[in-house]
Amino acid sequence: GGLGGPRCPPREADSTPAPRRYSLTGDTLTVAGVDYADQGTFSCRAWTLLDAVEAEAQLRVVGRPGPVRELQVLEVGERQVRLSWTPGDEHNSPVE
Repeated sequence: GGLGGPRCPPREADSTPAPRRYSLTGDTLTVAGVDYADQGTFSCRAWTLLDAVEAEAQLRVVGRPGPVRELQVLEVGERQVRLSWTPGDEHNSPVE
């Protein structure tokens, strides 16, 4: 029997086994139906009988910023308007 290839089951950084919607094919981790709750540090440990290596990666979920709230028209001019609003949720994608 040979040594076999390295194994790398997906795990979260706290060593919790990843949910079934996470799959590993070759060197690619796929997260199906990603959501903001999936954000965080993921750790991968690959090992054989001879050696082991570990790496971490940060998953950051980015979405479209949410709608503004409390939109108010402060001034109306002949060719301009002045507005005020409260920004919506950034979803890790701030408006600059």
